[in-house]
Amino acid sequence: MMSSCSCREQSLRLNQQVNVMRKEIKNLRQQIDSAVRAHRKHMSSLQSELEIWSRGKPQKRPAAPDPQPGPEISLEKGCIQTVPIGYIDSCFSRKNGTPRQPAVCTVSRASLQIQPSVFNNPDHALTGLENYSHVWLIFLFHKNGHLSYKAKVKPPRLNGQKVGVYSTRSPHRPNAIGLTLAKLESITEWGRPKFQFLKGADEAEAAVRGILAADPRSVYRRTRCRDRLFFFTLDSAEITCWFGDGFVEVLRVRPVQTQEIPT
Repeated sequence: MMSSCSCREQSLRLNQQVNVMRKEIKNLRQQIDSAVRAHRKHMSSLQSELEIWSRGKPQKRPAAPDPQPGPEISLEKGCIQTVPIGYIDSCFSRKNGTPRQPAVCTVSRASLQIQPSVFNNPDHALTGLENYSHVWLIFLFHKNGHLSYKAKVKPPRLNGQKVGVYSTRSPHRPNAIGLTLAKLESITEWGRPKFQFLKGADEAEAAVRGILAADPRSVYRRTRCRDRLFFFTLDSAEITCWFGDGFVEVLRVRPVQTQEIPT
């Protein structure tokens, strides 16, 4: 008897909860219906107001969309975007003492390092350049110190006389761009080490062959160590090789990673 009474009480409670939920759902439906009716009424009033407003003004054709600014339009407006392909390092670290003409110091040298981020393979962009003796370089005076410029300047050799900036070699001009003709002496492929003590790649190859033929590994690495990889440094190159059974193979040659010491 006790179990049957408890089941009846639980069923009554569940029925009461179901009735309450039904009432809540009914109230929600009524609220949604009233909100939909109010929205429709509001939209109809807006539509009527728009019709009255459009009748009072002459109708205009929709304007054609503006064309997207392409490269031709940007160039016509003078919007030129450039990307530096490299940076130049010379034996003159400051402007004081730098010759105004290359004929003043013919033994001076400079190096142009091409940025690897411009091309996926920077070496491909230099293919065929070794057939020429000179190259034209268009560069930017990015270390002028300030971007201001004047229409007239005082060149050092005119004893204070003012002339137009376009008739001089002044780097302080509206577009701080320079042009120079440089003699091309050599081209070093990207990622190859620049030797300081060896004369070239042939001499470096002969040195590597001689070192590996003598097996520079220690007795422990030859007899007990399972790792057959071997690293050593030659001049400014880091060389990775693999010693097998009766042979040795060079796996990688790369420049020495130097760390700059702050002064």
